[in-house]
Amino acid sequence: MNFTFLEIIDYSMLQKVFEFRYKVFLEIYPQYLQNSGFTDNIEYDRYDSYAIHFAALDEKNAVCATVRLIHHSPIGYPTENGMIFDKNMFERDKLAEMSRIFVDAKYRNLKTTKLIIEEVKKFMYVKMLKLGIEYSYGSLEKSFLRLLRIYKMRYDIIGEVQNHGEFGLRYPCILYTKVLGNDNPELLKFWR
Repeated sequence: MNFTFLEIIDYSMLQKVFEFRYKVFLEIYPQYLQNSGFTDNIEYDRYDSYAIHFAALDEKNAVCATVRLIHHSPIGYPTENGMIFDKNMFERDKLAEMSRIFVDAKYRNLKTTKLIIEEVKKFMYVKMLKLGIEYSYGSLEKSFLRLLRIYKMRYDIIGEVQNHGEFGLRYPCILYTKVLGNDNPELLKFWR
């Protein structure tokens, strides 16, 4: 399977990312979509204005995976605004949040998901280094947290498991950029 990975800078491609996110939410959290009142088959939130968006395109140039990196958000971050933990442990100018990590259902198997996550790590690591981001929040389900750790994205739990809005039980977590690099030394060649 061949994928193309890119940072989204084009408005029309960003709309395709939002359409893809809507499709995934419809599959896994339909109640969220219903309660949010989306009428145009796209999913976005107030944090998207402060995010850098990435996508994977399949061989037909359809969006098949997404992730966003929220940075310098004056309205805070989804994890800190929706969960309870010590929010003073991180310097604001070195903080970000990685979220909306979605993979199309037809590619959700260990082999393909690993390939996609490996590429996500490259993009995220380089972007976090360029922006001086030392740590990134995540609101993660236990099973997804375990999967990311298998793929050497070692998030640390920083609070108790709790309901995060309509998304169910999750842990507030942090990913240290330095730890991501140490666990994946091959990423350094993409920085240089």
